[in-house]
Amino acid sequence: MFNPDQSNLEPYLLIDEMSKGFLLLGAEGADIQDPGSYIICRMNPFFTRMFDINSNYIGRAMSRLSPLSDTLARLMLKTMTSSEASTHELYLDEFDRWFQLSIFQPKQLYIALVSEDITEKKKIEEKLAESEETMRLTLDVAGEGLWQWHVEDSLVHHNKQWNRIMGYNTEAKTHALSDFMDRVHPEDLEEVEISSEKIFRQLEPYSRQHRVITLDGRTIWIEDRGIPIVSPAGKLERVIGSMTDITRYKETQQQLHLEKEILQSTLLSVGDAIITTDQDGLVRMMNPAAERALGCKQEELRGRSFTESYRFIDPVTRERHTDDPYEELRDNELIGENIQAEVEISRTGREMHIYFNVTPIRLPDGEKAGYIIVFSDISSVIERQKRIEYLSFHDDLTGLYNRRYLMDSLHRLDSKRNLPFTIMILDLNELKSVNDAFGHAGGDLLIQKTAEFLESVFRQSDIIARSGGDEFCVLLPRTGAKTARSIVDRIKSLSGALEPGPEQISISVGYAVKTDAREDIHAVMRQADASMYQDKELYRHC
Repeated sequence: MFNPDQSNLEPYLLIDEMSKGFLLLGAEGADIQDPGSYIICRMNPFFTRMFDINSNYIGRAMSRLSPLSDTLARLMLKTMTSSEASTHELYLDEFDRWFQLSIFQPKQLYIALVSEDITEKKKIEEKLAESEETMRLTLDVAGEGLWQWHVEDSLVHHNKQWNRIMGYNTEAKTHALSDFMDRVHPEDLEEVEISSEKIFRQLEPYSRQHRVITLDGRTIWIEDRGIPIVSPAGKLERVIGSMTDITRYKETQQQLHLEKEILQSTLLSVGDAIITTDQDGLVRMMNPAAERALGCKQEELRGRSFTESYRFIDPVTRERHTDDPYEELRDNELIGENIQAEVEISRTGREMHIYFNVTPIRLPDGEKAGYIIVFSDISSVIERQKRIEYLSFHDDLTGLYNRRYLMDSLHRLDSKRNLPFTIMILDLNELKSVNDAFGHAGGDLLIQKTAEFLESVFRQSDIIARSGGDEFCVLLPRTGAKTARSIVDRIKSLSGALEPGPEQISISVGYAVKTDAREDIHAVMRQADASMYQDKELYRHC
């Protein structure tokens, strides 16, 4: 039995206190080729607890250490015959544990074993291995091609996605850097080479977009990013990076650029004024037509409220006011509809009639990002309409209302609330004589003078019309016979006071008054006409 020198017990005391198992076997007197016959010389407490062994085994054959004996026998025989220390990791079913066994010869014919429970370590390693496998699979299916360039051997290691992007076999794991450079589009090669050189010189991360030609002949756009890994000595050791196929992004970008150019050209060429604003009504863009209409450049109004550029004009009072067109249109649910308004341009003071349309700009989720305002200057159209309306209802020679407007007004005013309603007929007495003496120009001048004379006599609310060549008609709502008679007298008096000459006005006047709502208005007009002819007969016999 192994008996250590009592003067050298300190190492064994340390062994008894250590947190690893210790077993010492002796082969003296045993069969060297039969490790099972080796005698157990010493076990520390940790070993007995680790393998649930009674310390009474000391002095007995190792074969008593079942299930350790069979496994240990093979390892110890190898160490005993080779005299070389060895370390082994073993899983023992009986304990459901992993152990690390270090075996060595402390002296001739003795074998020492140091054991350590590494079960938790193995579990951690298994989890790490599982995580690494998960990471490897993730990288293989990732949307980006991942790569690592080893500078020393110029080999680039990559994942499967890199192969897919470049059209390579997905099982390939490395390629030479020169193979990749051969795939760079000729028009982009110089720029890529310059970027690669900067990696060496500046040792800084980079990102670049360029074209490559895949193995199957397609030309694609990629975004390539890399980060240099530098040694403590400052030498570039490797570069790790990623590659993304951005072909669809580039195509979309080019399409958007084309659409933007088309839109820009359209905005520049259309005659309508177009303004875009943000959701608060602050101007973002104006086309040239809008600049001309508002009298200012885009740069002057950008970032300012669109409402600063104009003021609405009240069509009745002509007062100026500034309204928020967005709020009004929203409140009235008129988004997208054309609205007519009269405005005064703030910069120039010019008054203009416009049609304007406000349409919201919506994001894909429906949120409003701003507005597009389109407006047209329709001032000339309005003026033409007014001229047409004026000519439709006015006599071209005198500017008085014509017969069409007279008859429309006759029916419009024929209501109970306008009683008594007087109709007055007036006829020039000497128009034929003036025409014969001075020509039709003289006659026209007499008619014009008569129109001006009548406008000075009647109220502004009365309807004065030229109903025929030398005949005039006046509608006087809410005017009775007494007032009508005084108006006739006034006409006679004023016209008689005019100086003699070709423009002297001599006029016959008749009138009739409707006092009962049941009376026919046309019958009243005939009565007024008859009254005028009676007055004309009196004039002829004077």
